[in-house]
Amino acid sequence: MIDVIALGCGAALAVTAWLSVLRTVFVPRSRSSLLMRTVVGGTWWLGSRAAHRLPRATGEKVMELCAPLALYVAAACWLAATLGGFALMAPVLAGVPHTWDGLSGFLLLRTGSLLAVGAWVSVALVLMSFVLHLFRVTSAYSRRELVVARMSIRAATATEAEQILAEHLRLGSRDHLDGLFARWTEWLADIRATHTGYPALTIYRPATDLCWLDAAVLVLDAAALTEAVAPQWAPPSARSVLEAGAECFPALARQVGLRLPRPVVSLEGREERDFDLTLKVAVDAGLPQEHDALEAWPVFQDWRTRYAPYVMAMNLRLCYSVP
Repeated sequence: MIDVIALGCGAALAVTAWLSVLRTVFVPRSRSSLLMRTVVGGTWWLGSRAAHRLPRATGEKVMELCAPLALYVAAACWLAATLGGFALMAPVLAGVPHTWDGLSGFLLLRTGSLLAVGAWVSVALVLMSFVLHLFRVTSAYSRRELVVARMSIRAATATEAEQILAEHLRLGSRDHLDGLFARWTEWLADIRATHTGYPALTIYRPATDLCWLDAAVLVLDAAALTEAVAPQWAPPSARSVLEAGAECFPALARQVGLRLPRPVVSLEGREERDFDLTLKVAVDAGLPQEHDALEAWPVFQDWRTRYAPYVMAMNLRLCYSVP
């Protein structure tokens, strides 16, 4: 009876491990496996608690380790579950004694059992799948940070949306601005697909001084300002990037446990910026003024409330500024 129970538990453990691998690596879609989500959430929780009790520089280093550590913990769970499952099945399927020597001999291939060979083949496939997953995660991280780094270089002094908009209006044409918004539309679509499918990406720390969340808000605010002030002149990609941001950040916020009601007004990050002055900076740089401040303000806020509150809440939740 014990052998039958062990056989059932072993088979369930091995199958569960492989279902988790398949869900995580090959069919993540918009939601990763329960194991990966649990490991990422648990690692981040422990890391953030430790970071808040350490000096800022040390705490940031601790947070930097959370994402890679979570990935390797998940891989260790897959490997342990795979080997454990085959070890539990060995007494029935391979006639291995219920002793430490018997199980160790089975796992070291001393018994010549095909089941042991199958166990190590399964382990090798798990390792290959993990390497593929690691490659996809690091590639997505590189794509995320590369776009932000380019923005940092091209707009080193632009720390506000109106400055971003003004700089691109002075340097180029409407088509130039359309190209900017189109690139960020693609970036946001990639962020949503990869960060919901691979949750470890969300807790990866920014590679530059400009956080990827803050960079996105700057571009989205520039697009919202364009749509609010000059809706007829606004390039086609302005609305596209705003819609992409409005879909992306609420989804990412839900993934990290944030469910926020949509506010009427969003001033996060712009508390000290007068909208009249913002409009003047943009218009002086060449943005055609089709609406005045009173007409543009509600349109600007209608867009901004769809992304900015979620971004600011994520900034706090993910401890991008360790106190």
